[in-house]
Amino acid sequence: MQELIFEIPISRITDDFPIKLLQRSKVLHMLRFDTKGYVFICTLSIEHWNELRDSPMEMKLTRKISVKNLGKEKSGSILLQVTGRWLGRGEKLDPRQKKAFEFFKSMERSPIYGLDTPEITDRGIVFKVAAEADRISQLLNGLRLANVPVTVEKLGRFRARNESVLDTLTIQQSRVLRLAHIMGYYDIPRKTSTSDLAQVLVMQKATVGEHLRRAEKHVFDKIFS
Repeated sequence: MQELIFEIPISRITDDFPIKLLQRSKVLHMLRFDTKGYVFICTLSIEHWNELRDSPMEMKLTRKISVKNLGKEKSGSILLQVTGRWLGRGEKLDPRQKKAFEFFKSMERSPIYGLDTPEITDRGIVFKVAAEADRISQLLNGLRLANVPVTVEKLGRFRARNESVLDTLTIQQSRVLRLAHIMGYYDIPRKTSTSDLAQVLVMQKATVGEHLRRAEKHVFDKIFS
């Protein structure tokens, strides 16, 4: 297993998307990272959100990034779902690259794990991931074939962190439980529902409920055992 830290320049992937929004956001959780792109859950202060919302020229969406307002976070900040695509809507690979790009799809059968949360700097978005060595190589080659500029900051052997209870959950259980906490599912009064979570996660409501119950039971079993 290898660990990879790489950066994608914001200015190269956002076109006319408001770069200020990304630079002022705080990433709480990476919901998805695969061959299609990524999904972040971010927070942005209400002041910055209003400033950007009132600037029509800045709030245009692009072929590669879209933003959805999920409502207010418990701190009062705006909760955003940022969806990024490696290829823009309707964008196709050069015919000469298409065959070479097919291997990229094999990554979906061998997971790439997000480490920590992506960091948004003045220069770009820094991703921290871990995967088998051949998948890391495929990821980098695939991004370059899709004309996504990549700067590798670290590539080496993955060293496991100190394991917490959350680290022992399945990937899906962790995604659902973390999102539920972020969106206020466990707040009093509750600020979101399993239906809302299902919409963000693109899952059936019953599936979300099952993942939550299994995750909660697993955490409680670890704590009280």
